[in-house]
Amino acid sequence: MSSSRVQGWSAVTKRRRFGKRLVCAAAGLAAGVCLSAAASSAPAGDQAATAGAEAEAQQSNDWPEWRGPARDGHSTETGLPEQWSPEGENLAWRVPYGARSAPVIHDNRLYLQNVAGDAKTAQERVMCLDADTGEVLWEQKFSIYLSDVPEHRAGWASPSVDPQTDNVYVHTVAAQLAALSRDGKLLWSRSLPEEFGVITTHGGRTVSPVIDGDLVVVSGLNAGWGDLAATTNRYFAFDKVTGATTWVSAPQKWHYDTNYSTSVVAEIDGNRLLIVGGTDGVVHALRVGTGEPVWQWHVTKRALNNSVLVDGTTVYMTHSEENTGTTEMGMVAAIDGAAQGEIGKQQIKWVTHGSAGGFPSPVMDSERLYQMDNSAVLGAFDRATGKALWRHTLGTIQKGSPVLADGKLYVGTENGRFYILRPRADGVDVLDEDWLGKPDNPEAIIGSPAVSNGRVYVASMEATYAIGPRDAPRQTAAPAPPEPVGSDSETAATGEPATLLVVPYEARVAPGETETFRAQVYDANGRLLGEQKPTWAVEGGGGIDADGTYKAPADGPHALTVKATLGSVSGVGRVRVIPPLPWSIDFDSQQAPEPPSHWINASGKFRFIVRDVAGTRALFREANDVVARRVRAYLGPPDWSDYTVEADVQASEQRRRMGDAGVIAQRYVLVLFGNNQRIELHPWQAADEMTVRAPFAWKPDTWYRVKLRVENLENGVTRVQGKAWPTGEPEPTEWLVEKMDPIGHREGSPGLYSDALSDMAFDNINVYRNNDAPQKSSH
Repeated sequence: MSSSRVQGWSAVTKRRRFGKRLVCAAAGLAAGVCLSAAASSAPAGDQAATAGAEAEAQQSNDWPEWRGPARDGHSTETGLPEQWSPEGENLAWRVPYGARSAPVIHDNRLYLQNVAGDAKTAQERVMCLDADTGEVLWEQKFSIYLSDVPEHRAGWASPSVDPQTDNVYVHTVAAQLAALSRDGKLLWSRSLPEEFGVITTHGGRTVSPVIDGDLVVVSGLNAGWGDLAATTNRYFAFDKVTGATTWVSAPQKWHYDTNYSTSVVAEIDGNRLLIVGGTDGVVHALRVGTGEPVWQWHVTKRALNNSVLVDGTTVYMTHSEENTGTTEMGMVAAIDGAAQGEIGKQQIKWVTHGSAGGFPSPVMDSERLYQMDNSAVLGAFDRATGKALWRHTLGTIQKGSPVLADGKLYVGTENGRFYILRPRADGVDVLDEDWLGKPDNPEAIIGSPAVSNGRVYVASMEATYAIGPRDAPRQTAAPAPPEPVGSDSETAATGEPATLLVVPYEARVAPGETETFRAQVYDANGRLLGEQKPTWAVEGGGGIDADGTYKAPADGPHALTVKATLGSVSGVGRVRVIPPLPWSIDFDSQQAPEPPSHWINASGKFRFIVRDVAGTRALFREANDVVARRVRAYLGPPDWSDYTVEADVQASEQRRRMGDAGVIAQRYVLVLFGNNQRIELHPWQAADEMTVRAPFAWKPDTWYRVKLRVENLENGVTRVQGKAWPTGEPEPTEWLVEKMDPIGHREGSPGLYSDALSDMAFDNINVYRNNDAPQKSSH
């Protein structure tokens, strides 16, 4: 294994019609497409013989993730449209609900992830539509919190559907991961910022969930607690049914920028791999079951955003950044996916530099790979050699990926044009080109199309279109090839134990409560051998019995690990023991510099330390101008509500700048702004229209008391109140800022907010239920 750490185991303008419709794919397309054409033309009597495969065919005709059932942008359906018009020709329906991400389709239901509400009430939303009619069946809204992502970038990721359970998985720009039932009921939710310290930035880049077996996998930049305290991009695997943490993997040695590369799952040489572009400019392959790194290829010093393609043991990838070893921008490449460790020259099959396709993902047939570059130029490359064959300009700005189906490419541009193309060995025929919206006011297409049951679905930022016949009967897709990407391996796991996972990997309990852990053991290829009976031990407080049931100590807080050992293999699980309210926290008796070990995003480089501040021990942050200048630290569980947070804060003035300090309660943030000399209340800091602010003059190097109270009311309304005053003076009766939030945050962790433009400090932190008396604190 490599040295990388894995936690969890340790109006319309148109050009028309070139050529006639083809039933089979154009020369060079995969044979499976022609098989599909043959199946669709079978007589009625022969079709009846296929009734037993109806369920499998239905799944094949679904588009459950944004790149389709095989995560490769390819559909085996035939008889798909080659011309249409937004004015009505070959248009089944149009609805005024758009999205920046791709729609997904399962069991005749189309799911969209977008934004609802105006600037004062904006929320991320998942919509379920009848795929036949466009009728809205239900919607589920998610408030955005503790995030720097602006409203116009919300809804970045696509939902994903699990065909086994019909459940829908959602990853919001606030890094909330949620599971919904087919009918829109919330099954479980994980707040990745409050539980793992995931950081969401202005760019809004958010990965779509990937479902494989029992797991749902996402990634994000985070700084947590314990061995997850260092800031880096990590991969998180959760049980898709319960939401419990299975593993957390940190294969990266560095981090350049956030990204949205969606993982592709492939069975290669006995290893079931999760292959993904990292924020470190490296393509990583991890074992899906355990998160262990298998191989990595460093290609650039910028983040990778698109997804790879896999055929057999060959992995195809593209990017648009400056390459390592050359100043040329972008590449298309093929490598041996059966490699181990660092990819070297022997594992590289071919590389073609100079193609800047970094946002869209490629698609391929049996002979050629097709890639849209970031300037909306479509290029074709020989799959065997990487030779560039031809280029065709479709626009000037590109984010969406092309879809290959029925011998045609379907793709939209951010300029608002949607194309139907027929690729050839020496060029491409434009079968259809349409403006969505008007040329002077186009509807930008940022996501990718989806194909299901004879129709092509595309979402612009303004609307969703179903292209195809109004009556679209279900059709049988071509048989899937052996061991397709994303399938379960039929190879029996019979090897020796090589890796042990303690599940759940991450747990949170109150003093005296219990949590039951189990040990999952895997062979050297990451195949599950089954649950085993290891020996158990605890490091850090409490006890655990032979069956893996841990009991927390009667006091708290604690941060600890449980360890399972089976022969020569072992694994750990992490536990935070968090006492109930009220809390009264000062640092007078603490000599060690580390902040409380169970706090999230509080320790590590550029975070907090305990030290002397003007004659008292306090929590201190030193001024810095790095990316991590602004920190939100989380002190408790993400499911608390109806409580108050108080703290003493101060900030210095350095180089004519004064930092910002505040507290967090139930996902609301109350901040004293130093340079602006005001107090602000943030439901979502990037949404300025939601902010309540008031002037507040405060002096540098002087302690001030801040108080934030949050109360849940009926009908989803939340009352939020904040005030501040010089420490030691009587508390003012009136609140400085108040908000009746109609889309209120209903729960969340208490925390601290720090933007370290200058040195700052915190002390005498009190957290208590609204009906309880506050704890006394003073300087």
